[in-house]
Amino acid sequence: MKILKYVILSLIILNLPAATLKFGGGGLGSMLSYASLILMIIYFMFSNKGKANIWMIVIGLSYYLISAFQYTGDFKTFLTLFLKYFIVVICGYEVIKDTSKKELFYFLIVGALSILIHTLFFTSDYGRYSGFYINPNVGGFICIFGYGLTYGLENKKLKLLGQFLFTLMGLLTFSRTFIALWLLLNALSIFINIKNIRIFLLGALIMSTLFMIDEFIGLNNPRFQQLKAIVNNENVDSREINEDSRTETWARFYDYILEKPFFGNGYGAFQGGGVHRLGSHNTYLLVIGESGIIPFLLFAGLFLFLIYKGVLLFRKAPNLLMQAIGISVFLLANHNFFNFYYITFLAMWLQYQVALNDNEESSMNQNPLPI
Repeated sequence: MKILKYVILSLIILNLPAATLKFGGGGLGSMLSYASLILMIIYFMFSNKGKANIWMIVIGLSYYLISAFQYTGDFKTFLTLFLKYFIVVICGYEVIKDTSKKELFYFLIVGALSILIHTLFFTSDYGRYSGFYINPNVGGFICIFGYGLTYGLENKKLKLLGQFLFTLMGLLTFSRTFIALWLLLNALSIFINIKNIRIFLLGALIMSTLFMIDEFIGLNNPRFQQLKAIVNNENVDSREINEDSRTETWARFYDYILEKPFFGNGYGAFQGGGVHRLGSHNTYLLVIGESGIIPFLLFAGLFLFLIYKGVLLFRKAPNLLMQAIGISVFLLANHNFFNFYYITFLAMWLQYQVALNDNEESSMNQNPLPI
């Protein structure tokens, strides 16, 4: 079962089906995608099944069923995506339950290192790198989620190595969301221990590493050039760095939400090619825009709950709050929660870890240790 679990985690967390589809051909990518689902079903059949993930099941049912009423696309495509999601949240949840912090850490490290390989050997004029994750912003999310996870590791050397690698790989994506979250998580880490302020020195070391990489291969990225200009005390033109603002993208969808706030505009309307050529780049907007207020309240409620529990458990497991903030903020800039299954997997892993730590905390409070 352990080998089967590692194969499933490799396919899902490393995004191998999509990466293969992008770089190796559609046939193999499609085969790996269906293989991951079949393997999850097999794992579920032979696992010691516990409680189902009610949150994800209810969210999925409300989102898909309500959005289906106004869906005008191909029914077979919709049904396929519907079934895939529920295989992931029912069968994949059993895989997640058996995945430890250290195991997830190693898979996230491998995923993050694919960004470095992309940078060194597949340099592009675009100047942003994503590795297995195709999209640099998604690569940045993997790095920030892994970075938050390091604060839950007991091995100090592994923790420091992870912080260095996740930071460097995240910076290579040139994701503004990653940089903002990295600063926020490090500010939070000071509440764990004032000595964590030295992590900003590590950030300076990582920036030096980034400049070295630029010297060797040339990071042809306007955001990096802006950063170099700031360091060299040169004039900075902020127009390029502010292009493609997410707030401008979101604003294009507000009227459609207000027109149909209760039952939405139908599945696919906010995913690109629907009510607007571009996708909403915001999962919260997608949920309310496609299926209305009820699925939105359930979906937003889940992540608010995870943040709330993360605050309560911060002293015991600081990584939970950091990872909850990471994924909640990331979903403000991405609309692929329901079909990028590594995002769904990581959300479920966080859910399960919150439940485990919450149960341990409750048990300790009910049965305090003798003084």
